[in-house]
Amino acid sequence: MPRFVRYLPNLLTYFRLFLIPIFVILMINPSRQMVDNAILIFIIAAITDFVDGFVARTFSAVSDFGKLLDPLADKILVMAGLVMLVAQRSDLDGGPWVDGWMVVIALGREIWVTGLRGVAASRGVIVAAGNAGKLKSVFQMIAIVLLLLHDRPLSAIHIGALHIPLSWNCQFVGLNFLLISLFFSVWSGFEYTWEILIATREASEPPSQKD
Repeated sequence: MPRFVRYLPNLLTYFRLFLIPIFVILMINPSRQMVDNAILIFIIAAITDFVDGFVARTFSAVSDFGKLLDPLADKILVMAGLVMLVAQRSDLDGGPWVDGWMVVIALGREIWVTGLRGVAASRGVIVAAGNAGKLKSVFQMIAIVLLLLHDRPLSAIHIGALHIPLSWNCQFVGLNFLLISLFFSVWSGFEYTWEILIATREASEPPSQKD
């Protein structure tokens, strides 16, 4: 395997971390153009998440360091997006683009899981992201993009010859995607807790007990 390919997943993760402060700066008292630029930055950062995972699996470039750093970068990106959305005030109803309680649930889950993974890592146990956690990340990122689009209308869905008229805006759809992501957040949080408790208990057992 070329040396560059082996390190590419981690390089993409570093690049994602580099984009986060740019996104945050753009979302401080933003104009419409700045929000559009922030959307582009966020989408690029989200794409690097999927690309680095694909490269790591395809070329067997998975590392223990990457297993820890990649989900941490995802958490920082998503939390930056949600916090900056709470800070915005809607022209539609005057409220925040995202309600604070949603961010509290999402942030609480991430702190809990990150703390557990840190304890597990100190005991030599590495737990990679499960399917529920991956679904949570996908729904969160889609929700954040839709919420950044905010008041843009979704007038219709076209599927072949099927035409479904809509009266929704991106804010409404984004909030529903975020609610779905919160379900997967809580579910995957329980999964992580159970898996880490089991793994750390097995790792701490003497060899005679494991046999």
